[in-house]
Amino acid sequence: MKKAITLALVSTLAGAASAQAQITLDGIIDANELGTTGGKYTSLGAFTTAHAGGVGFGNAGLLHMYGANSSTKLYIGLAGTLEASGNNFQLYLDLPNRSGVPVGTGLPAIAGTTTLFGTFTGGGIGGTKLELEADAAIAVTGTNDVQAAIYTATTGVAKTLGDGVSSPSTPDGVANTLPGSTTTGAYSIFAGTRLAYLAPTTPTGDITSNPGNTNGGGAGSYGLEYEFDRAAMGLPSGASVVHAMAAYVSGDGYWSSDVIPEIPGNGNNNLGFSPDFTVLAGNQNATLSVVVTSTRQAEDAVVAMSVFPNPAQGQSTVSYRVLDRQQPVLVTVTDLVGRPVKTLLNQSQNVGFHDLKVAAGTLAAGIYQVNVRVGDKSATRKLVVAE
Repeated sequence: MKKAITLALVSTLAGAASAQAQITLDGIIDANELGTTGGKYTSLGAFTTAHAGGVGFGNAGLLHMYGANSSTKLYIGLAGTLEASGNNFQLYLDLPNRSGVPVGTGLPAIAGTTTLFGTFTGGGIGGTKLELEADAAIAVTGTNDVQAAIYTATTGVAKTLGDGVSSPSTPDGVANTLPGSTTTGAYSIFAGTRLAYLAPTTPTGDITSNPGNTNGGGAGSYGLEYEFDRAAMGLPSGASVVHAMAAYVSGDGYWSSDVIPEIPGNGNNNLGFSPDFTVLAGNQNATLSVVVTSTRQAEDAVVAMSVFPNPAQGQSTVSYRVLDRQQPVLVTVTDLVGRPVKTLLNQSQNVGFHDLKVAAGTLAAGIYQVNVRVGDKSATRKLVVAE
């Protein structure tokens, strides 16, 4: 049975106007940035197999993935080292309020070879089947380029996010902001994104010189840090749920062994072109509950509820959390004055995050309230059903 990897990033700064991030964007996973309190990095998983020359992608790759958040920003840290070539760190995201490629459906092929998400002689990213809904991907290459792909259920587009004047990434740990001229239209979810990458320079310049290579990508690790703007990504205020996966991939879409969450037992065995993660061991899908509780009731944050897409047309998803132990869960729909319309779920559920699909077609066009009660805690969100 596959075990979901879950992270609850809960900011609980009592009395503060909003939780403040405690991340310095410099390409280092600093000891002061790690912790369980709001605004600090919490582990999203590690690649535990030792890197070595002649196996996998050699002395380069991923070590650890972290996540943190504030009331306005979402942070992802990737401890690891890139080769100074076309290979790249890729980050796939499933965001609320967006509908991308469904789980287990091959990513659509993107024509051309101008980006690493394109189609090449030997293969490409197209056809890869992920264990998260792929809404967007962003990648940093060993040649200091930043590229992105944006997906719908059946299509994909990709481009470099550089402006042709300056490099959008540097290996010196200096924070760079993606140019506003390239983060428009479909790519606007990356508007305001900042990133910093730090590469080892001595003695070998590869992952064996990364301080994190000896502690599993822990404190002191060099790597890549992203700071995303929550508003640009469309993350709702209060409780939001984001799914993420990281990978080390060649410039023509050939997957190395390095993916986080890790594939148990795979070791340094590379995955090749267009892998199907749904048939591999483990669950390559890290779940982040991105919650800022300083302006919300405590029980609302415990339930960590969100409804997306919203407005809904065809289908919406209610996401929520069962905390601490198996508990009874009741999900109901009412009109705006509280009159019952529909019961969506009434049963006991295990600890973890749960997604409940709602066929919006069973509800007439209008505005409703969806209530999720987990044990004695509850949360309510409005749901707009469009014609």
